[in-house]
Amino acid sequence: MTTREDMKGSAAERRALSGNNLFENLGKPIQDLLMALQEDGKETDDKTMELLTHVTVKQLAKIFEMLNQGEDPETILAWLKRRARKNKNKAESGLDDKKALIKTGADRDPIAFYKELEAENAKKEEEWAEMEEERAQLRKARANERERKRKERDEAQKAADEALQAEGVSVQALKDNYDEKDRNALAQQFEKFANRESAFDNSEKDQDGEWWKRDKFRRDWEKNKGKGKKWTGVVEGAREKATPAELAVREEFYKGNDWWKADKYRNDWEATREAEWWKEEPYIKDWQQRKGDGERWKAATEEAGLEEKGDTYPCSAEEQARRQDWYKANGPRGVVKQWNAATEGDVEKCSVEEKKEREEYYRNGDWWKTDDARHDFKDRGMDCDALTFAREPKDTEWWKAAPFREDYWANGDGGKMWPAITETAGLDGEGAEKPCGAQEKAKREAWYKANWWKKPEIKADWEENKGKGKKWRAPTEEDAKKGSYKNPVSEGEKRRREEFYSKPEEEWWQLPKYIQDYFTTKEDGRHWQAKTRAGGEQGKGLEQPADAPEIDRRVKWYEDNWWKQDKFLDDFAKNGKAGTAWQSADPTLTADKDWWKQPDFIVNWSKTMKPKRKMGNEEWWQQPDVIEDWIARGDNGCKWPSSDEKLARAKRAQETVADADTLRERKDWYEANWWKSPKYQIEWALKGRKGTQWFAKAKPVADANQAEKEPASDEEIGAREHWYRPIGSMWRAVSEEQGFLKKAQDFPCPKAEAMARDEWYRGNWWKAPEYAEDWAQHGDKGARWLAGSECAAEKNMGQEDMCAPDEKLRRDEWYRNAADNEWWKEPQFVEDWAQQGDDGAKWTADGRPNGVKNGGKEHPGTPEELDARRKWYDKNWWKAPSAMEDWRKNGDEGQKWKQDTNPDLEGVDPETKGEDGWWKKPDVIGDWFRFGDDGKRWLAENEGAAAAQQGQKKPAGDAEKAKREKWYKDNWWKAPQCQDDWAEKAGEGEKWLATDAEKAQEGAAQDSPTGAEEKEKREAWYQKFGDGDAWWKKPEYIEDYENHKEQAKKWTAANADAAQASRGKEMPASGPEKTKREKWYNDNWWKAPVYANDWAKGDEGEGKWKKDDPTDAEKDRREKWYAANRGTPASDEEVKKRDDWYQKHCPEASDEQKADREDWYTNQLPDEQKAARLQWLRQRADNEKRILQEELPEALAAINEGQAPTENQVQAIIAALERNREKKKDDFTDETGNAQPTGDDDDDEGPSLTKDEFLEAVAEVGFYVAPEKEELEMQAEEERQQQEKDEMTRQTEEVAYLAMDKEEELKKEVQEWQRTHKEAGEEWWQAPEYVEDYQVNPDDVEAKWRKEMEGGEDPAEPSECVRREKWYKDNWWKAPKFSNEWKNDGEDWWQKAERPAEDEDNEVVEDYDDEPNAEDDELAAREEWYRNAKCGERKKQDPTAAPDEWWKTPAMVENYHEGKEDWKKDKEGGEDDASPEEQEKREEWLKDNWWKQPKHIDDWKAAQAGKDVPWADTDSWKKTNPDGEQEAGANEQRKRDEWMKEMCGDVAPQVQAWEAKAKDAEEEEAKPKELTWAQKKKAEADAKKQDDTWNRGGGALAPPTKPLMPQPVEVAPAKVGWGEPVKVNANPYPADAQLVASTTTYIGPDGKPLQPGSDAWNRAHAQQGGGAQPQRVSGSPYPPEAQLVASTTTYIGADGQKLQPGSDAWNRAHAQQQAKIEAAAAPGGDAWNKSIAAQQAQAAAQAPGTAAAVPPPPAGVDGDAWNRAHKAALQAPPAPANVDADAWNRKHRDEALAAPPPANVDADAWNRNNKAAAEAMDNNAESQAWNRKHQEAAAAIPPPPANVDADAWNRVHKAQMAIPPPPPNVDADAWNRRHKAEAAPPPPQGVQQDAWNKKVQEAQQAMAQDPQSDAWNRKHAPPPPAAPAPQQIAQQDAWNKRVAPAAAPVAAPVAQQEAGRVGEACGA
Repeated sequence: MTTREDMKGSAAERRALSGNNLFENLGKPIQDLLMALQEDGKETDDKTMELLTHVTVKQLAKIFEMLNQGEDPETILAWLKRRARKNKNKAESGLDDKKALIKTGADRDPIAFYKELEAENAKKEEEWAEMEEERAQLRKARANERERKRKERDEAQKAADEALQAEGVSVQALKDNYDEKDRNALAQQFEKFANRESAFDNSEKDQDGEWWKRDKFRRDWEKNKGKGKKWTGVVEGAREKATPAELAVREEFYKGNDWWKADKYRNDWEATREAEWWKEEPYIKDWQQRKGDGERWKAATEEAGLEEKGDTYPCSAEEQARRQDWYKANGPRGVVKQWNAATEGDVEKCSVEEKKEREEYYRNGDWWKTDDARHDFKDRGMDCDALTFAREPKDTEWWKAAPFREDYWANGDGGKMWPAITETAGLDGEGAEKPCGAQEKAKREAWYKANWWKKPEIKADWEENKGKGKKWRAPTEEDAKKGSYKNPVSEGEKRRREEFYSKPEEEWWQLPKYIQDYFTTKEDGRHWQAKTRAGGEQGKGLEQPADAPEIDRRVKWYEDNWWKQDKFLDDFAKNGKAGTAWQSADPTLTADKDWWKQPDFIVNWSKTMKPKRKMGNEEWWQQPDVIEDWIARGDNGCKWPSSDEKLARAKRAQETVADADTLRERKDWYEANWWKSPKYQIEWALKGRKGTQWFAKAKPVADANQAEKEPASDEEIGAREHWYRPIGSMWRAVSEEQGFLKKAQDFPCPKAEAMARDEWYRGNWWKAPEYAEDWAQHGDKGARWLAGSECAAEKNMGQEDMCAPDEKLRRDEWYRNAADNEWWKEPQFVEDWAQQGDDGAKWTADGRPNGVKNGGKEHPGTPEELDARRKWYDKNWWKAPSAMEDWRKNGDEGQKWKQDTNPDLEGVDPETKGEDGWWKKPDVIGDWFRFGDDGKRWLAENEGAAAAQQGQKKPAGDAEKAKREKWYKDNWWKAPQCQDDWAEKAGEGEKWLATDAEKAQEGAAQDSPTGAEEKEKREAWYQKFGDGDAWWKKPEYIEDYENHKEQAKKWTAANADAAQASRGKEMPASGPEKTKREKWYNDNWWKAPVYANDWAKGDEGEGKWKKDDPTDAEKDRREKWYAANRGTPASDEEVKKRDDWYQKHCPEASDEQKADREDWYTNQLPDEQKAARLQWLRQRADNEKRILQEELPEALAAINEGQAPTENQVQAIIAALERNREKKKDDFTDETGNAQPTGDDDDDEGPSLTKDEFLEAVAEVGFYVAPEKEELEMQAEEERQQQEKDEMTRQTEEVAYLAMDKEEELKKEVQEWQRTHKEAGEEWWQAPEYVEDYQVNPDDVEAKWRKEMEGGEDPAEPSECVRREKWYKDNWWKAPKFSNEWKNDGEDWWQKAERPAEDEDNEVVEDYDDEPNAEDDELAAREEWYRNAKCGERKKQDPTAAPDEWWKTPAMVENYHEGKEDWKKDKEGGEDDASPEEQEKREEWLKDNWWKQPKHIDDWKAAQAGKDVPWADTDSWKKTNPDGEQEAGANEQRKRDEWMKEMCGDVAPQVQAWEAKAKDAEEEEAKPKELTWAQKKKAEADAKKQDDTWNRGGGALAPPTKPLMPQPVEVAPAKVGWGEPVKVNANPYPADAQLVASTTTYIGPDGKPLQPGSDAWNRAHAQQGGGAQPQRVSGSPYPPEAQLVASTTTYIGADGQKLQPGSDAWNRAHAQQQAKIEAAAAPGGDAWNKSIAAQQAQAAAQAPGTAAAVPPPPAGVDGDAWNRAHKAALQAPPAPANVDADAWNRKHRDEALAAPPPANVDADAWNRNNKAAAEAMDNNAESQAWNRKHQEAAAAIPPPPANVDADAWNRVHKAQMAIPPPPPNVDADAWNRRHKAEAAPPPPQGVQQDAWNKKVQEAQQAMAQDPQSDAWNRKHAPPPPAAPAPQQIAQQDAWNKRVAPAAAPVAAPVAQQEAGRVGEACGA
């Protein structure tokens, strides 16, 4: 009941609101809402009411509805404010899209901007907090609704899952319970949490998880750029755009990472992919610039070309010639490919691996890199879609197949197929009896409706009308029915539909693995015969087969599509159009030609699997297929009950059943070993521990799918897995290449496929090499191959226990026709031998991978293996494709295939074979014949140099040259010029008939012809071998020319391989080359087989060979050629055998069939691509982001709209995690490389979980509820807010650093006025610059302030100086540094009563803060002086002022506008105020003339200078009012400008001063300099900060508006020799991480000095200095600018592991080590000590006073401190007479040790070590003696003269130290010079003797002329000892330079400087 008081209160509240204009304008619904809140005690401020004015009418209606439903008013208000805010932002269009630019320099003052930014950020944060509160309110209101939806969904899902499990279907919660959209949303929430909230370090994890990095969003960016709707969303699917900074990150990623995915590059790939790699720009440029010296263009492979290893891996000479011909005709850029550039627009190319990756993308996209694909890989291992399908599989669910969708379209809800819970139930029409769940049903219906265009009648419209069809292009089904609509579907959608219509729909059993299963197992197939897809996957084809008609349909399809088996795809992938198997018309030709059936792989299987499974020792009835027979058929089995294995194998067990005891024994064994049946092994292979049968305790448990409830023991499960698991380094590989490389562990095939191979190996044991060998050697008497079982074969009982007769015939047939399945028996390798013989580079390889790469020379097979191959080739050369081609085209008329021996090898001069054969080939002989000593080929050192015509540049040795010339003089007539002469002129020849080469060259053969015998020999050679110099001269190519001319595909090819593959169109020879061939063909047409056959028929022939009526001589020549090349025909028996073989192996498919096959193969996934994908997936499988397990509640709240999960929910998730981990334990780890899922991480951050684990567990528990529209909007709003926060933080930090930098700059900057200002009447010496001079140089007699005249030379009188000093002391605050503090609001030293105390650097001491300030009057006077100084016109009277208008000065204008009252006084400096009327007059003038304030005058001056002044806003004097933004009119500005000019006079001097100062500043800026404080702070912050934006963008950030760090400066390289240390990079490192480029000389592998500062030089320097001993280090990371080059030096980290060279930790270690090395080289350092010990021990004994070595430090004393103590003692000056030397040295040592420690060294440790060393030294007898001895230092080697090698100079001096003293009366100089020549030092390691001798000679000559050296000689007559051995000091020159300060004979400028610095430090 409402009381009167309530009504009064309500009325009062209403009256309070009713007076508010904002409230009155809000509308009735909002007014009611606010009143309701008012009644609850919640007041509404004006700000909220102003916001609510943006609510729309539609939203007002929603308020009514919400109020009527009784919703909480606060929740309604929160919702309303969010909507109003959105409306407001829309009204202010573009507001959110404006990017706040950081203005610096002349545009903005960063200090002021920072303050503005801070204020703006505070407002934003306040607004964000309010928005967050609103969201929290709304989410809280929806919490109950979310929980209700979760429960409803869970109940429905639980029922659906139970129904599926009852049908034996395992549920994949993530895939089955969530659609793709929800999975992506869930993954993104995890990514967001891992990036922003988690404490786990994900910086090294995969950073490509963001949604916008997926390809569809990149495509949207590519197509629409900034107008794109997809990629720009703040979250996936949101309409609201991300912030500009976030969009910039994304764009940079698209440009930098995925630029090559753009359509234009895909099109470029389509257009250029067939072009050979060497035709590209980098290679033709290499040829153009370097010709034969090029190392790229002549490489055999693209890899070698990219790595510039053409000399190491060159292509053949013929190929080099071809390329050069092409380059000459196709310059200057060759084929320009853009898609394979290293970076966009780059001429350089990406790696071959990256190139393959791009081609893979262009063909198939990158769907297999998505989260779904990766999860699928981790879930299913090698059976995943990514390793099965080339292109993304679409619509693979069974209910999307045609029968089911048509059932829906025809019957709707009444359908009996589509609603079924399983495919089996659907096919059986049990959809009503066994329906799926409601959620699943709704999902299917939605798909059927969306895919209406797949209906048969719609497809028919496309088939009939194609592009003109109306129905199939309709946007909706309704539009299709009407046949009219405004716009058809998009082009992309049209392409998708047409692709579906144009290709037959592939059914599940048509996948390659099922085709393979059919041809491997036929009627025993477990997969292809299955009724359903799931049954096929699980191998239930024998238990649940399809019906008979369906089986027949599949069989027919398989028989028609036999060419889709893996081996044919493999043939196409490896050989392309050169492959023969895939082009065949007969599938039986390639039986057992699968690569894994080769002998090597069978042997590998035998060695690995047989011992594991104990095969051979088991009975036949214990084999898996027989166990399977017992399980499937029980007592009616067709195998297991048999007493005879042969009948069992024939499935006739019921004819001879074993006795009851035997059957009982077998059954008992089967009961215990049921799990060995393939059925259970398949389940293990597919599901691992997720299975329901294989690990059951007993078979009944397995049959009930209850293995999880009643599992076998862990030990038993382990034993089963061991038995199941396929192992083997070769046979298990995914591809042949990986198999040959024995990498099956890294690249395995799927387990199910391995099972199929294993089964084949077991069932075909007699195909192993040892049995084939038994057949070949013993035939029918074989003791092994004839055995009825493997057991018998193992025991050599083939004769006693023989197989059945039909089995014997089958095996015999296989050995005869199909056993030749080794790789080297394939056509391409047979052809290689047939054409090249022992020079072949293919057949000689150790395996196929190297064979296909022509790697036989680098990787040959064993001699025994090659001999076996030769024997086979000798007998089977006619199986080469060229011989087969001859048979196919000519049949019995063919010549080649009927020859007894290989005609191709017989037609080549044997002398041209072998290593030396290349220079005996006719074309090389022709080079000698034509050019002699000017030849470019015959002189070359090797065949590669000859091919590149580099004989003059790379000649052979003299002996080799002489050997060749001798041979040429005997064989010159083999030159092509002579052959042509014989062919054209026969007996009238002018060259070939000559007696010697000289006569032949003159064409004078007829003058002195050779004898008849020699002539006959030459002619025989021409006839037999004359055409052997070129492959294209072979008869088959002549025939190709005759038949096809220019259209031919063989003779036109660039090389023999291309010709053999009929690729003359794709790889043509150059134009000149083809012209040359055509000419030859036209002259030699009669050599074609058809004419040779016609001649062979004699009189029965048609005379075709002489159809051109040749002369008798020509006839005779042709007949001789025919006779010479006829060869020896094979026997009739052999010919018949070959003909039979050809009949079986040569039938080819039609061109149409080939095209269909090629198209299909192109869209499949070959083994090589599988291996590449597998490698990518494995690398990322365990590199996904993680969160800590303890963070699980927070992560769950993040995916639950901020609502925290209950404890039960958290525990349920954890239980699911552990359960899944247990299931995955040891599952696929041998295949995918995944780490064991323990939940622990290597970083010791605690238990963690991956994204996949999180998603799986959430899905299994059903925790995630998809957000509704309102919640999605809040997510987008939240993300946008977070992006704005990130950008705000980044921007604020950047501006803050700029502001701090500016503050530092201002504090240091002293303006001109601060140095030169004087008040009226002051003397010159009272200017601030002289005050400063006095403060800096008070006692300097030459100081400026002491001069009599300004700038003069003469000093003032002493009394004048005293007067000045007194004034300076009173006016100390006028020094520029104090006025600078006043100007910049810095320190308040200027306010002190007395001048602050200063240190020796004139810096105020810090503890002066507490000193008292001056009186207020004094401070006011000082400030007035500062103001006047700052603006010289400040007290100058206005030009318009009357004499009594003293107040018209800039100072008074300022006084008025600052709120002071001096302007009111009746007179200047007076006490009384003027009259009110006077004040009013003045105020009016002062107000109007505000722009005359000193600050505006300064601004005007700055504008005249055109330069920035730190305190000035140069436009302020132009404004309409003091605080205005708009400028005054032109007339007003002109008036002010004229006033300023009159007031200020000539500002030119000031302008010039500013310009000069600006120039100096620019020059200073250009110099390398130390980082400022602000820059250092920013660098440190950047190094430590984990920048989320950077990670997400993959390192692609938009460049800052102004560089904040100094840029690296190029430094001229150091000269070799003495010189100053040169910084490798001027970019400053921290002090202890700074390396310098030394002048040490290091010799590289090529004998040349390394460039100082280069990577190679640095590595050498690191080895030299770093030593081999590992160093333990620790410390914090330096910024990236401090990175050093990688070295081979090894450092051990705190964890005991080696540090990665180039990492931060390694850099720190290297920097510390470098510092130690440099310290060691200083006097007293380790290197110094060793030098003393090594070089001066004997000298000390011979010459008293010479230094001896520092004694070793006592145990427990720090070595460095010990050396420092002795070093300090060494620096002490000699002790005065009568002073104890020990005491004297101790005193100086202790003073030196008191010096502060170096930077970054702990002071306490430093002091302790020094003290301990000093005490130990005092108590050490050796040290006492050492002190006395070290009063004198050794003399030094003088520095080397210019242009003399320092290394040699030092070594010569050093060598001379070993010269014995001269005899009496012998001139020491002459004696030394004589011995000096004999004592020339040996060269350093790696330096050539000749070069070294030259350097030593130069040094000796210079030394002989050097007076310092002569003096040195005299002084060093006593022989010092030898220097340390090179192995001790690595490189002598480096050692000399490091120990220079200590070594008596060695001195260097660097060392002297170092000694000087040490001396200063020690007080010397």
